[in-house]
Amino acid sequence: MSRERSKDPSRRDTKENVQAAPSDRNADELELFYREHAARVLAWAIRLGGPAVDPEDVAQDVFAVALRRLPDFRGDSRLGTWLFGITRRVVANARRKAALRRLVGLGDLPELPDRAPGADEVIDRLRRRRQVQEALETLRRGQREVIALVDLEGLSGPEAAALLGVPTGTVYSRLHSARRAFARALERRGLVAEVLLGDGCAESSS
Repeated sequence: MSRERSKDPSRRDTKENVQAAPSDRNADELELFYREHAARVLAWAIRLGGPAVDPEDVAQDVFAVALRRLPDFRGDSRLGTWLFGITRRVVANARRKAALRRLVGLGDLPELPDRAPGADEVIDRLRRRRQVQEALETLRRGQREVIALVDLEGLSGPEAAALLGVPTGTVYSRLHSARRAFARALERRGLVAEVLLGDGCAESSS
């Protein structure tokens, strides 16, 4: 049996918390919780994890942790902020493991698509997407997070600040330096410094 939750009316739950956080282990509620947040968690995993991290594995680990901790969620923060915090920790662990695998020569080689009609275009698209991920890898963690949330996910400064738990001014300060560093990293890879946000890839300057 799940523990009974406090009915204290002074607790300031948001509408998001009330609707999205299952109160028990009901299978339908948990499935709805997963479907409502899976795409966003996967996007975070892709943009924060880098090319050496399997984003689907990371997303699965995030939900394994989240579902285990849901009974203790009390709505002290927005559900999205809570999930982002879990994602940051899981991504950090995955990045450390990936770095260790590369160090000892166990990194997986990427699979290329078959040479079917249109395969060249697909390969080029995958190559450019990987170059953008590699450019993100050159940024410090705080810079990478604000680029992912504001420029790639389209959040406002205050929304990103709420997820990161920092002042809005800090987000804008990090974003200014992050954009300049990201643009330089893209240009070094022969890409123009305009990321096609919907695809997570950039145009080639060649």
